[in-house]
Amino acid sequence: MKRIRVNFIFRKQGEGHNSIEELFHSIIANLPEEIDTKIVELPYGGASIKSVLLNLWHVLFLKGIIHVTGDVYYIGLIPFKKTILTIHDTNVLELPYISSLKKVFIKWFWYSLPLKTAKRITVISDFTKNQIKEIYPKALKKTVIIHNPVNPILETKPKQEVAIQTRVLHLGTKPHKNLTNTVKATYKLGYKLIIVGKLSENQKALLLEYPVEYENYTNLDFSEIKALYETCDLVSFVSYLEGFGMPIIEAQKVGRPVVASDRCSIPEVGGHGAVYVNPDEVEAMVKAYKRVVEDPLFRNQLIKRGFENVKRFEVPTVCSAYAKVYEELEKR
Repeated sequence: MKRIRVNFIFRKQGEGHNSIEELFHSIIANLPEEIDTKIVELPYGGASIKSVLLNLWHVLFLKGIIHVTGDVYYIGLIPFKKTILTIHDTNVLELPYISSLKKVFIKWFWYSLPLKTAKRITVISDFTKNQIKEIYPKALKKTVIIHNPVNPILETKPKQEVAIQTRVLHLGTKPHKNLTNTVKATYKLGYKLIIVGKLSENQKALLLEYPVEYENYTNLDFSEIKALYETCDLVSFVSYLEGFGMPIIEAQKVGRPVVASDRCSIPEVGGHGAVYVNPDEVEAMVKAYKRVVEDPLFRNQLIKRGFENVKRFEVPTVCSAYAKVYEELEKR
């Protein structure tokens, strides 16, 4: 293979949203040596017209393949570039707290137009592929599914027994992460809830109304999140809307049972290694938590199936898929 230059475009780093960059660092570190990599962090965050234009200018004169790793898909608007877009989801277009006018702006400049101009598109799940189809069906001709990799720093850490007070790990506090019903379910069972993410005032009020014992962590690096996986007894991921669902495969890698939502991409990612529930039904969540905690045979079977499932998301498999895309695009 001849040497290939790939520029990895990272959004400007901000508080609490670095998960895309974390997973691409692991990909970059494990690509074939024939691929020359450069990380380009954009200088401006946000979605203002000024930020968009300045970020486009920042990328305009780069040589080689431009790989937009996520979020800032408008970089794909630059013409005459060998551009790859990695689309994680289009969920922002469905969020109720985003104004209709802003959704129109985002749809055109983050999705519709870049999907037309990009040379290649990768998506992280079949669910996301179907979202793309709804926006620009012709994009499917140049789209390939490449799953997110599980972070290689995670280690399998078997836990022989559940703690006296069960520790339930919940990652994310945005509305679609469904912290509300997670709080209600864990309160009913007297479990301890470990929450990663900044709490809103409404969420703090909810925790007073349902006084579950909890710990709250913000701005953690991944080594700290790793430690939370290792000390928890189960991971709850009953989200309403996801393009993938990294906590599922991270929990499976460590060896923790997962109770997850039956919505969107989540069953596709979790495979047979999770218990799926309706995220609107607190009693279904309670029943699932209780079975995982109180039935050791079922719990161990679930963990074993998780180990098998997570093999699909190991870094070498993902790197090989991306390397193939780079090779094909370089030949154009």
